[in-house]
Amino acid sequence: MTGALLALLLASYAWFLKGAAVLRRWRGPPAPRSRRQRLQRWVARAWLLFGATSLVALALLGRLDALWRLPAEFVPLSQVTRTTLLGGDAAPGDPVLLAGAVVVGMGGGALVGLVIAFWRRRRGKGDFHIGQVGALLPRSRSELGWGAALAMTAGIVEELFFRLALPLVITLLTGSALAGFAVATLLFGLAHGYQRWPGMLATTAAGALFVALYLHGGALWLAMLAHVLLDMNSLVLRPAFAGAWRTKH
Repeated sequence: MTGALLALLLASYAWFLKGAAVLRRWRGPPAPRSRRQRLQRWVARAWLLFGATSLVALALLGRLDALWRLPAEFVPLSQVTRTTLLGGDAAPGDPVLLAGAVVVGMGGGALVGLVIAFWRRRRGKGDFHIGQVGALLPRSRSELGWGAALAMTAGIVEELFFRLALPLVITLLTGSALAGFAVATLLFGLAHGYQRWPGMLATTAAGALFVALYLHGGALWLAMLAHVLLDMNSLVLRPAFAGAWRTKH
């Protein structure tokens, strides 16, 4: 059963990757309606291939409780993570306090990013992004809504897939949570191959931070919150600041 579920998850991942490869050719100026349709399909594919597949795998394992409770298989690695980050016999972090820290940290980072973007524009330079993400960035007011939908979708279903379902299945097969999270984090980075190597490396590093946050706080929604805020900054706040809100279509 577990091996079959791993095959299912990897097949969904491969199918999603095939669709992501389209972004490498999505560099030109397609019609606004075409862009919105592509964003809509992207959101739908993510919910199907990452969200629904993860829920099916968890249900078949009888582990839907992992959605709100840290799986027992992850507890030893969670303890190691807290000890590494804080030293000593650190207790699990308070999810509410951690959420506050995430919001403040992400807000501060977004503010610094906007200041840098303003400074670059004053000097006649374009906005700076790690990796090639221009294909996904909203270019109009109507696309900003789909940018928000994409950010929410990615934050929820990618965490469900890469921080819970896939690591759990690999852990059950190998007996090693470290292997489960390592493989899932590498695949998370590879899934963003359309951003080229700089974007892939940055995404892999972000995935590792999401793992640390999840294991430290013991709550998957913490990693989802951080992921959503990060993508909201990239896919809504920065494009709006760049002028996307001025264009209706």
